[in-house]
Amino acid sequence: MKANTQKSGLLTCHASLFLFSRVEVTGDFMKFGFIGFGRMGSALASSIIDAKTAEGSEAIACDVDGKAIKRAVEMQAKIVKNNAELVRQSDVVFLCVKPSKAREVLKEVKAKASGKLVVSIMAGVKLKTIEMELKGARVIRVMPNAPLLVEEGATAYCLGKNAGEEDAKLVEKTFSRIGLCVKVKEEEMNAVTGLSGSGPAYVYEFVRVLAEGAEKAGLNGDAAKKLAVQTVFGAAKMMKETGKNPLELIEMVKSPGGTTEQGLKTLEEKGFSETVKKAVENAAKKAEELSKA
Repeated sequence: MKANTQKSGLLTCHASLFLFSRVEVTGDFMKFGFIGFGRMGSALASSIIDAKTAEGSEAIACDVDGKAIKRAVEMQAKIVKNNAELVRQSDVVFLCVKPSKAREVLKEVKAKASGKLVVSIMAGVKLKTIEMELKGARVIRVMPNAPLLVEEGATAYCLGKNAGEEDAKLVEKTFSRIGLCVKVKEEEMNAVTGLSGSGPAYVYEFVRVLAEGAEKAGLNGDAAKKLAVQTVFGAAKMMKETGKNPLELIEMVKSPGGTTEQGLKTLEEKGFSETVKKAVENAAKKAEELSKA
């Protein structure tokens, strides 16, 4: 495929990839467009198509990046010339670009956005910022997290002033295919960022040091890593499926004077609980700072 280096509006085809899918949602056929086709955008698009609610032949793409083009070709994508054209053709538009690109993308598509449902996964970009540029659009702000890439995401969303309940249902249905999706108020989004947005990294770090502790106790590295990962996975699954709160489950594992009680005592002596709480709080504060930048 020959690269198109001609400028189109404020962005060129070098900057992003656009995907357009004909998707059946609640009995209606709708056209979904994706501005930005990085890890999150492509995972979301693939999820919609893999759910057998879309035909790959209905996709439209534009990019000169080799990997993006390959993904688009695998989805049998057609080509659109720019963001504005994608918005014109779409019923629902997903904004999946980096926050630093937000203003230029919004300016490029503003003339075509009225009446469209616009779903933003741009971290830290507030509803009012999008709505100021996209007059008449129905805007929903979404905060997914990295496990969305393996269809186990934890996603929160909040509605803009023009978005309705049907729009909310569509977003919930879309993101629930690839994990959990909950509705929150926009003022709660920074806390969401500190929890589920940054949280996977905290869990990865916990798994890392859990395995290192096992190695110091005499276990080989390969077994330590595998057991640490499965322990966290199994514990989370048990909590989710039983509906029991963490304290109930802790009581199921520990016994008076036993090994688990000793381990928990050590965690508290080293400030584990307060450190984790502070990590979430500080990440949320940082999210607020970045949203004002």
